[in-house]
Amino acid sequence: MAGFAGVGTWIGFAPPRDEKVLRVHQWLPEELVVDLQVQTAFNDREIFLRFQWDQPHPGGWYHDLLVFQHGRWQRYSAPAPWVVQGQSGFHEDRLSFMLDDGSVKGFANFAGWLTQHAGIRSNPDAVSREEVQAHPWLGQTLGRSDLRKYLPQSREGLWWAGAWDQVRPQQELERLKADGVFLDLIIWRAHRGNAMEYGTDHWILDYRHTDQGTIAYRGQSWDESEGPQYMFDPEVVRRGALDIHKIYENPLNYRQDLFYRDRANWLGEHEPYFLHEDFLVPFDPEIAQWEGAAIPATVLRMPEGSVGAWRARGIWQDGQWIVEMSRKLDTEHDDDKQLQPGGIYTWSPAVHHGSNRRWHWVAYPYQLGLGPSAEQAGVEPQQYVRAVPFSGDSPAWDSIPSKTIPLIYPGIIDWTWLTSENHHGYREVREDALSIWDWHDEDPQRLAELFLMLK
Repeated sequence: MAGFAGVGTWIGFAPPRDEKVLRVHQWLPEELVVDLQVQTAFNDREIFLRFQWDQPHPGGWYHDLLVFQHGRWQRYSAPAPWVVQGQSGFHEDRLSFMLDDGSVKGFANFAGWLTQHAGIRSNPDAVSREEVQAHPWLGQTLGRSDLRKYLPQSREGLWWAGAWDQVRPQQELERLKADGVFLDLIIWRAHRGNAMEYGTDHWILDYRHTDQGTIAYRGQSWDESEGPQYMFDPEVVRRGALDIHKIYENPLNYRQDLFYRDRANWLGEHEPYFLHEDFLVPFDPEIAQWEGAAIPATVLRMPEGSVGAWRARGIWQDGQWIVEMSRKLDTEHDDDKQLQPGGIYTWSPAVHHGSNRRWHWVAYPYQLGLGPSAEQAGVEPQQYVRAVPFSGDSPAWDSIPSKTIPLIYPGIIDWTWLTSENHHGYREVREDALSIWDWHDEDPQRLAELFLMLK
């Protein structure tokens, strides 16, 4: 495939560097470390966060397109062509973070690594769809077909052991949840939520669950010969579909900075890259079945309930994402971690680019303090993010300090390996007596390179 205009021949993920790495990695990022700029503030009602990071390759707002080419409809999903040379798929950029109030043992020391285990999807040792579907809890009760993030405390045995299939009885899981033993996971999605100006709220215990309510997106059915269920209203998008050739020529041919709330300002002048419930009509092959027609497989809508607790709005400009997010301090939802002025919480962000699952960059655990300084909180400044108090409805970001957080490519290192005898610090990890900061506060680049060779 020819390079994108503005992207050239840059490929975000390079071939593995030796045979050992090749056995477990399909591709590797050329950049093993991404710097994330973070600002945060709060008033008496809400917390606000602002993120900024380099992402020089336009197109991260496209996701999972249904494309008519060579006489049939095809699904173009991950990875994106600006990630792996020769690919034709689309997967949105994302930003996520995990949040805890001190209730989850191990999270303050190892952050997201606590939730990654042998058997999880996208790992080389991922358990099969059939195994998950046959499991009494995950498959037969929850209706799942893959294994996702979970806490080891949700499994039988020692707190750190966490075998994927040894799920505790439902009554014990409910007790853990009531005691606050779960993590908040918030995801900003550049396609499946940004145009609606919402993030998606999840919680992790026995599985990565979605909060209660109506999520900001849903899928649509499609068939290789019959086409998708819906297309764009031709009064909104001419010919009922986007043009894949225009996207390949230059992703900026469809503007990223179009938001549903502002539609009165751009409808009729610009064609949206996203398919919304208000913009769709039943698919008509006489209108939208032509070579290169592209229709999103995802339909956007307004979220409701706890799943939409976080407002989020991102702009891609000049090779950078700037994403602003906010939430009520107290959401009154039992699947959220509640916040209060003066509180200190464990927090860890990540960014994803052009692909899914574990191909991303993650942070160490940080302490997030709503007001107190690092000294007042008794935390090393390197490991601390301070939310600045302010009065008014929205923060003046120019006056709020920014902290640079290095995010590293984690390879496939997981909690199973960290607590195994293959890791020389396994005893301390099992006792929750060791933090990743204690042994690995070196250059993040060196640690990321080490991770590639460890497993």
